[in-house]
This record gives sequence, structure tokens and C-alpha cells, in this order.
Amino acid sequence: MMKFNLDKTLIASGFIGPAVFFFTVYFLFQFFYPGYGIGSQTISELGALQSPVKLLTNVFGFSLFGIFIMLFSLGLFRSKEINLGCKTGAFFMLATGILMYLTGIFYNSTARGFSSIDKLHIIVSNYQFPVFAIGLVIFAFGIAFNRKLRWLTAVILVGGLITLWFANIFFFTHELANRGLWQRAAIGLPYILMMIVAIALYRAQFSKIFNR
Repeated sequence: MMKFNLDKTLIASGFIGPAVFFFTVYFLFQFFYPGYGIGSQTISELGALQSPVKLLTNVFGFSLFGIFIMLFSLGLFRSKEINLGCKTGAFFMLATGILMYLTGIFYNSTARGFSSIDKLHIIVSNYQFPVFAIGLVIFAFGIAFNRKLRWLTAVILVGGLITLWFANIFFFTHELANRGLWQRAAIGLPYILMMIVAIALYRAQFSKIFNR
């Protein structure tokens, strides 16, 4: 019988969570929403009041992903492979997970007009990304002192600059064509970076081949 390893599970949450999120929210759920277009519509609209997949999106999309992010941040706290600087960045990742979880609680209610729930949805959905960005930058500089993982510093910083470009276009361009695609790019890249970090850390901590 395979023995359960808590640390492996927590670190693995960092690449399992985004994979599930991308498959469900980016790909699968749209097929159960007649007329939905990924080019013109944002992912929040999948979880909005009028959406036929609002329960799936909010529970098994946003909130479940938030739990995965929180689990991964706990794995970073427990990791013996990374230093205090990296673990400081994990506090911001934990906050990101909480905000992502709340995105599924405070769903977009556009069918009823701009309500207090809509305001909360904007806060928790939009502010998680600068919080996550701060966490990634802190982690990037902390990991620079790790012989096995310092290559992640360049990957995170370059990926972060590209993300800023995507986000700038999405948030500050009026009447943006293919708005849904720009949002998916701005949101998706940081979580791809999280997957890369999680996979690299998993190998560094638990792979016998990598640790020879």
C-alpha cells in the first residue's frame, strides 16, 4: 500500500490545481453554456447568475482552485528546500487562494444590475492578481540563492513582465476586441508560472533522480 505523504500532496496541489482550473473553466464549462463565446466573454460570466453552469463554475472552478492554491502555499511553508524569503512570498499566495475561493462565493450577478455582490466579486477577483504577483516576485528573489532552483528567478520575472503587458491591455483598453481571450492570457500565465514552480520544487524535494 502506498503511504500518504502530506508534503508531496501539498506541493502537487500547485500543478494539479491549475490543470483542473484550465480544463474546467477555460475549456469544459463553455460547452454547457449555449451562446457563450470565449473571445467576447470573460470567465466571470460562466459563474454569473444567469449562467447555466454557475454552480459548476463557482464551486468546482473558482472555489476549488482557491483551495488548491491555499494547499500549495502551505506546502511552501512546510518545505525544507526553500528559504525564508520564498516562504514570505507564500503568505501572498495564501491570500491569493483565499481571494480565489471567495470569487466563487461572491459570484457575478449581472442579471440583477450592479449589486453589492458584484462589487465584492470585482474586489476578490481583480485584487488577487496583484497580490499573487507580489508573492511571485518575492519568491523569485528568494529562490535565486537556491543552487538547484535559481533558474526559476528568470522564468518568473520574464513571465511576470509578459503578464503585466497582458493585464495592461485587458484592464486599460476600451472596447477591446477578443476581451475574453486577453483576460484568459492575463490570468492564465501567472498560474502557469505557479505550475512550473510547483513541478520544479516537487522534483527537487522528492525525485531521487534529481537529487543524485
